[in-house]
Amino acid sequence: MGLRVGILAGACDLHMGGAWTFSATLLETVQAERWPHEFILLDGLLTEALRKAQQELAERKAHPTLKEDGLARVVAAASAHLARKVAGWNSSNAAAGSEKNEIPFSKAETAAFLEKIARDERIDIAWLLLPWSDPLALPYIATVWDLEHRKQPYFPEVSTTGWAWAEREAAYSALLPRAAMVITGTETGKKELLHYYRLNSGNVAVIPFPAPSAIVQERPANENEIKEKYGITGSFLLYPAQFWPHKNHVNLLRALSLLRGQHGLDFNLVLSGSDKGNQGHVMQAARDLGLAKSVHVPGFIPRADLNALYRSAMALVFPSFFGPDNFPPLEAFALGCPVIAANVPGASEQIGEASLLFDPCVPADIAAKIALLHRRPRLRAQLIRKGSDIAKRRTPRAYVAALCAHLDRFESIRRCWGAAYEHP
Repeated sequence: MGLRVGILAGACDLHMGGAWTFSATLLETVQAERWPHEFILLDGLLTEALRKAQQELAERKAHPTLKEDGLARVVAAASAHLARKVAGWNSSNAAAGSEKNEIPFSKAETAAFLEKIARDERIDIAWLLLPWSDPLALPYIATVWDLEHRKQPYFPEVSTTGWAWAEREAAYSALLPRAAMVITGTETGKKELLHYYRLNSGNVAVIPFPAPSAIVQERPANENEIKEKYGITGSFLLYPAQFWPHKNHVNLLRALSLLRGQHGLDFNLVLSGSDKGNQGHVMQAARDLGLAKSVHVPGFIPRADLNALYRSAMALVFPSFFGPDNFPPLEAFALGCPVIAANVPGASEQIGEASLLFDPCVPADIAAKIALLHRRPRLRAQLIRKGSDIAKRRTPRAYVAALCAHLDRFESIRRCWGAAYEHP
C-alpha cells in the first residue's frame, strides 16, 4: 500500500542558498516519478487553508453579531509563524520587525493548524525538510544539516544574531527527541546527534546529501561571456557563499596573499553570495592585503551564471568552518570543478576522496593546497573524475530511494493504529 508522506518544505527562496538547493532538488525528485510511498506537498494545502480561514475570519468581523472563536487566534498564529519562516531566521532585524505587530502565538496552536490539514489528507508521516521546523503530534521525519551552535557557539550567527543560540537549542531539543526518524548526511553527523541530544540510534538515518541534478544542467552558450560579464580575467578561484562569519572569507584572502607572495601565483577570486552582515569586514581585509583588484564580489547571481563559473574556475575553494554537510562541493562535483575544502569533522567522509582538504585556520595550508592543484594538472583531472563519480552515485533519486527504504520499515509500525486513534 505504501505510506502517505506529507512534505513540509517551509518558506525558502533562492537567496537562502543551500536550503533552497536542497529543498528544490528533492521536491522536484519526488514529483518526477512514482515511488513506493506517496508524497504530498503540504505547504500549498496550508496556504489554501489559511486563505479560506482568513476569508472566514474576515466575514465574521464584518458581522459583529457573530462572536469570534479560537479560529482568529489559530489563523493569526499560523500566519505569524509562516512570516517568521519567510524571514528564514536570517536577520535579527527582520525577525524583530515581523514580531512587533503580530498577535502573540504559541507553537502548539500553529502545530494544531498543520495537524488538522495532515488529518484531512490522511497523512501517515510528515517529512520536515528544513531544520527550523516545529515538532508535530503525528509521526515526522526531521532533517538536520549541522549542530554547529553546539560545536562552535562563538560564531555570532549561531549565538547572538539571527536564529540565536537559545532559539536553536530550544528548537532542536523539542524537535529531535520526538521524531520518528532523524536524517543526517554522514556518520559523523549521526554521532553528533547521539552525543548532544541522546537520541535512539535506531531512529537516526544516515543518507548522504545528494548532488543537485536538474538545477545544474542549464549551461550558457559561452562561458567566456560570463567571465566578461563579471569582469573576471585570467585564472580564478570560486567561492559561492553568503557572507556569514563562519564562511571564513578572511583566511581565504590571507591564503590568496600568500599565493602571490610565496608561491608566485596571482589568482582572481570570485566571492558570490548575499551579504549577511560581514561583507564590509571581508572587503576591508581584501583592501588591507592589497587584493581589492583581485577580488570580485558580484553578489547573488543567477543559477546559470554560477554554473558557468563552476565550469571555468581553476577550483572551488571552500574554507567554511561549518559542516559536515555542505552543498557547493557537491555542485562542483556535478559541474566538473575540482574541490579544495576545509577539513572539518566529517568532510573526509562527505567529499574526502574527491577533494584536497586543508586546515581552515591555517592560510598557509590553504595556499599550499591551491598551489599543489595548480602545479599538478593530472591531480586536478583526477579530482574532477572522482567528483563526477560521486555526483553520479549520490543522485537526488538515490536519496529519495534510501528514504523510501527507511519508510518501508516504518510502514510495518504505522499500520498498527488507525488515523482516528485516541486513547479512551
